[in-house]
Amino acid sequence: MEPQRAPQNARRAKSHGGLIACVALAAALAFAAGALSACGETKGETDPDPGSASESGGAGKSDAAQAAGGRAPRDGDLPPELHPLETSVPIYGDRRLSRDAIEIKPYELMPRDLPITEADRQQIVKLLRALQELDPTLTSDHHDKWFIQNKRLVQELEMSTRPEIGWAALHAFSHYPERHFPIRRTLLAIGARVSPKEAEPMLAELAFNYDYYIEDRSEALLLLAETSPAVFFEGARPYIERQGKPFQTAPNDEFFVRGWLTACEQSGESPVEMMAQVATNLALEPYARVVAVRALGKHADDPRASGAIQTTLVESTGNGYLRRISAQTVMDGFPRETACALLQAVMNRDSDLNFARFLDDMIQLNCR
Repeated sequence: MEPQRAPQNARRAKSHGGLIACVALAAALAFAAGALSACGETKGETDPDPGSASESGGAGKSDAAQAAGGRAPRDGDLPPELHPLETSVPIYGDRRLSRDAIEIKPYELMPRDLPITEADRQQIVKLLRALQELDPTLTSDHHDKWFIQNKRLVQELEMSTRPEIGWAALHAFSHYPERHFPIRRTLLAIGARVSPKEAEPMLAELAFNYDYYIEDRSEALLLLAETSPAVFFEGARPYIERQGKPFQTAPNDEFFVRGWLTACEQSGESPVEMMAQVATNLALEPYARVVAVRALGKHADDPRASGAIQTTLVESTGNGYLRRISAQTVMDGFPRETACALLQAVMNRDSDLNFARFLDDMIQLNCR
């Protein structure tokens, strides 16, 4: 059988060899044609004919073709000096608002009989229209510009020397129809800072009475501490000095403590005595005590402050966060030798293994 198959295999090999030769010849011809074409184009670009139309601007290549790299222009070509990303058209002028935006009606928010000018009223109207939230589907550049412009507008109004601006803002706050905290807070802040005397009764009413939104009460508490420290001290003291549960619904204890610190800063009084009471008062909310401990760290040279910090450091109520804040305050506020010795003594006697490891890490990082 093998002798009979040999001729067929030979013929098949010859056939395949001829096919391969044809394919190789075609490839060689195509390569040669491409090389000649490239040489012709290169020659035309590097050594143009002096009398050709490409130099004279005649019927040769057009400017668009030259800009496109020596070929006819195609759809999507851009001028060489531009980048595709630079062709996008900015749309900053688009003011699409969210569905929660409302129409601002000036005379419903600020009645006509108010002792303010129309220009004062229009400034608050302009602010309220600017503060309406944008459509959330807009890109971030819109929201960034909205935030920056509104911040500048609020700062300009807060720096106003016209008390009428504050009166208009307070009336707009009291008549604003929506429970929109950012807008209401802005109006209340402008009223309090531009017209503090006129705002004082409203702020005290909001801060210490039940029948208002809790977020408005919290903001009023901080603004009252900033603008009328004496009124704040009188009203806030019963809330901070209590030894049991709150006697009525009120803002979180944290706001009273922060307000007390602000009022002390504005009036020049020392916060140490009250902060020492707050830090060791188990009846208050835990984070209010954390704020007090951190504030005492700035007065660690006062024996009342250092004593309160050491008390919270070894407190056995299970408030590990407060103890850790106390340890960090010791390291930041006490002399280094005193702090290291105190933390070492507490670590050696503490039964909470996790807290002991925390102290050991602090000692290794700061006392070696």
